[in-house]
Amino acid sequence: MTPATNQRHPDGDLPFEELYDRYFEPVNRYLRYRVDNTWDADDLTTAVFMKALENFSKYRADGPFAAWIFRIAHNVYVDYMRGRREYATQDVMLELVAGSDDGPEEAVLQGEEVKKLRRLLKGLAPDYRDVVALRYAGDLRFGQIAEVLGKTESAVRMLHHRALKQLRQKYVREGGSA
Repeated sequence: MTPATNQRHPDGDLPFEELYDRYFEPVNRYLRYRVDNTWDADDLTTAVFMKALENFSKYRADGPFAAWIFRIAHNVYVDYMRGRREYATQDVMLELVAGSDDGPEEAVLQGEEVKKLRRLLKGLAPDYRDVVALRYAGDLRFGQIAEVLGKTESAVRMLHHRALKQLRQKYVREGGSA
């Protein structure tokens, strides 16, 4: 074995508790980005870490823990979408007004932009949505996204570029400025 193939990833030596602390927020942010209901996203985050804990002994640390945990998160999300029932629309406005330092008018305008962006994202092809969510909500690098989705890094970069181009075009068509 060459030294490069014998190296362990730095995350491989960390206990699960530290990995949980390090990756909870990015995984939760990714799921909140993908799911309209924040409570469902929180439940899904719990499911991700339960599965990760159950299978932690199988994690070989030959790749980034981020890719491993986000693959679990992506699979949990896909399973959720397969079995999902339609829920009443989430009241995003109350959440924005409560968490905003700006006045209510600014929060409403911000909420409208969030709704618009969510709607535009939902209009993208599933591969595009996956890449955008993992990149911006999950804060993963292209190589990590490639591992999560089982694609090459160049394919992920291409999907990312096309997704942003499509989003920009849709946004401008609807009267936004790019």
